[in-house]
Amino acid sequence: MRKALHLNLRVDPTQYISQIRNVPGYDYIHLVRQSKFMLDMSLLNDKVYYLDEIFSPKEYVKRNKISLLHAHHGQLGVLLLPFKDETKLPLVTSIRGRDATMANQPVGYLENMKMLFERGERFFPVCNYLADRLIALGCPPEKIRVLYGGVDLDQFHYRAPNIESSSQNILSMGRLVEKKGHHILMQAFQKIKDKFPNATLTIIGGGEMEEQLRSLAVQLELGDSFRLLNHLHKSQVREQMANADLFVAASLVASNGDVEGIPNVLKEAMATGIPVVSTNHAGIPELIMNDKEGVLVQENNVDALAGALEWMLENKALWPYYSANARAKIEQAFDLNQQLLKQASYYDELLGGY
Repeated sequence: MRKALHLNLRVDPTQYISQIRNVPGYDYIHLVRQSKFMLDMSLLNDKVYYLDEIFSPKEYVKRNKISLLHAHHGQLGVLLLPFKDETKLPLVTSIRGRDATMANQPVGYLENMKMLFERGERFFPVCNYLADRLIALGCPPEKIRVLYGGVDLDQFHYRAPNIESSSQNILSMGRLVEKKGHHILMQAFQKIKDKFPNATLTIIGGGEMEEQLRSLAVQLELGDSFRLLNHLHKSQVREQMANADLFVAASLVASNGDVEGIPNVLKEAMATGIPVVSTNHAGIPELIMNDKEGVLVQENNVDALAGALEWMLENKALWPYYSANARAKIEQAFDLNQQLLKQASYYDELLGGY
């Protein structure tokens, strides 16, 4: 069995574990820069190593019988270039968001990326939108293979929406950062709250905007209709999803230029049958066609999002249509097993197959 060496930002359950540890036909080594990036010790095993403890890449590759290098962000691809030069192994780089833009990047980032475009063999953006951004930055199109992040359909079981229920629970999840658009969602919810007095909005996540969002909730007088939850166990998150009537991802381009690829939580909500509302942002239109798999509105637009929430709450009869189409879209294009097989085929393409 061939073996890929993966360099990732950190080791924790959010860091694309399947695309490292479950690629069919490929064993793995999970590399992080230093031990401080080993954030979840329960994931530590004899395949986790630290880049700063490797003193001879050539000897390390030979001893571990590594066939390919895979960096899981643009800046990590740049970091692996000296490793690649010494070992002569092919280098693949996944591109997940702002590493395809100049958003909040250090001086010299574009020059480093152009060097990576020239010397790296393949680039795996997580959507076509980011593929186009890579090409605009100078990446040769023939080096690009779009690889969507997949959903484990064995974990996210479909359940048709209950249109007879009187509940109106709106859910959103994601890091509390500007590009997630939680502040826009809260303002949109405030606009419809009086018309739907039983409606609730729950946001699950943690991050730098927590205090700002809590202050905004007070300012908007959302009261008991709003909850901001973080540090929830997986079982609690799934309980919240099971009780949700609508899922909203209000993604937008942040003021520093940061963007999404396609939010994984949006795919998961669609897989479980929750009707979705989102924005025409980055790769999201590749996942959702407006008025087919859900409803899309212009990003960073409070009135448009409020209108979409009102429409969905007034048209419950359409939820099964949206929900069934959304599940079919996930099964067709975003199934984890299919994406892992595609990833293995891209590796084989580089290494000459078996």
